Amino acid sequence: MRRGICPQCDGSAVYAARNGLGLGTGSRVGLRPHIEPEFRGAAVPHQTEDLWHYVCAACGYVETYVIGDQALAFVRRNWAPVPVVPPAGPDAPGPDAPP
Repeated sequence: MRRGICPQCDGSAVYAARNGLGLGTGSRVGLRPHIEPEFRGAAVPHQTEDLWHYVCAACGYVETYVIGDQALAFVRRNWAPVPVVPPAGPDAPGPDAPP
């Protein structure tokens, strides 16, 4: 979307706006650290950032980005990484295969 092409429909009718979707007062987002469900206490780190929203006017697909070195550094320090899971290919064992 950030290059003007929709990944959903391959259309080029992509539009962007800073804080374009209302998510609260001023539409800015407060980045907070990842907190495990059993956590009891106060989460201190906090950072307020703008969100950039991209919308495909052809199909309605929406993407949202936090843009900026400080915001991305905060996420790297305070959020849990998502492990990479390779897609299942034609040779991958099915769900009923033994481990």
